[in-house]
Amino acid sequence: LWGSLLVCGIGCNAGEPYQPISGLVNVDGQPLTKGVITLYPNGSGTTCGGEIVDGRFELPRELGPTPGNYRVEIVAFRATGKTEFDVDTNAQVPIEVQYLPPRYNVKSQLTIDIEEGKPAEVKFDLETK
Repeated sequence: LWGSLLVCGIGCNAGEPYQPISGLVNVDGQPLTKGVITLYPNGSGTTCGGEIVDGRFELPRELGPTPGNYRVEIVAFRATGKTEFDVDTNAQVPIEVQYLPPRYNVKSQLTIDIEEGKPAEVKFDLETK
């Protein structure tokens, strides 16, 4: 299982001009049910990201990126119909798998530019075929 929000962590500096970002992620023409988006700076900047729910994600200014160009990774999970025993919760939990092609995550070539003083609204239309 994954957390409800990834925090801006790597390279965060007090006083940086963080920018809010929000957007829509569609997969094969439909809103992505659940997933995670992560922005990695190409050069200087902050790594940050958050949860995608029903196709939408939103990072408020305090959790958003600093201005710059970012590589974007998107992962999505779906149930396999199987369960496994979780020792932390002492219960059976559903097994989920990441199903988006590597071109959207580990080998992502998705990029966005974040400009200072401009809230970013982005849209990603992904295809699994």
